[in-house]
Amino acid sequence: GQFPTGRYLFKTDRAIHVLLVTIDTLRADRLGAYGYDRIETPNIDGLARRGTLFGRAFSPVPLTLPAHASIMTGTYPHVAGVRNNGRRLPKGRPVLAEILKARGYRTGAFVGAFPLDSRFGIDRGFDLYDDRYGSRNASRDLTFVERPADEVNAAALAWIGEKSGLPFFAWVHYFDPHAPYEPPPPYASAYRGREYDGEIAYADAALGRLLAGLEKAGVLRDTLVVLTADHGESLGEHGESTHGIFVYDSTRRVPMIFAHRDLVRAGRTVQDPADLIDVAPTILALLGVRPPPGTQ
Repeated sequence: GQFPTGRYLFKTDRAIHVLLVTIDTLRADRLGAYGYDRIETPNIDGLARRGTLFGRAFSPVPLTLPAHASIMTGTYPHVAGVRNNGRRLPKGRPVLAEILKARGYRTGAFVGAFPLDSRFGIDRGFDLYDDRYGSRNASRDLTFVERPADEVNAAALAWIGEKSGLPFFAWVHYFDPHAPYEPPPPYASAYRGREYDGEIAYADAALGRLLAGLEKAGVLRDTLVVLTADHGESLGEHGESTHGIFVYDSTRRVPMIFAHRDLVRAGRTVQDPADLIDVAPTILALLGVRPPPGTQ
């Protein structure tokens, strides 16, 4: 009874935009908000202060495409139908973008790298799926063609700035912390010998610029911001340099933060276990929308 009826199901009298930011390969324990004091992540830390932080959030799978399929469908990989990178998300199970589009949202996705290319079906429900990250992989191992976070931001902010009169759902994906760890200046020198941390610090700064862009556009105060990651990184723990083989906390524990001035309690930390499959149904619940049948 707390949500009005009509085309949009909102708890407030203003349209609620949704910004979902996924930062690839981001360990929760490499952020200031999660207790790490050797890095500067003021924007993620500030988002946590303005919202609710989940201290024990986990990915069901340490791989980019399957983890994002779980985020978008609210189901585990064997149900979503994507168990590995390079597979295609089957049709039939509703995804978050489709659900919000059916409720009057315009939907846009802005991805940073090849594992989330539209050919894999993760583009379902998006009016615009911007995967213009280039066309050539690097010649070394363990790399994908990618674009830096600031280029992802530019595409996202241009779309968000379009005046349509409709609420938006924007998914922004930063790939930067993924190997190889090559942070741009000044992070390369500031984090010399800790380049993975430098990539995270750069992604945090990019997030700050993204949020500032929403503020300049006059929409940040009415935007539900959700930040998480698809998986972490082993960094040599358990004999694994990156991710994708083992399922220890180093690659499964991820940050998860929800922030909105009205819908989410500020400064709260939740230690109950959470999972990436909780992201879509939680977003829908905050908007007053019942998750689809089959959500796990």
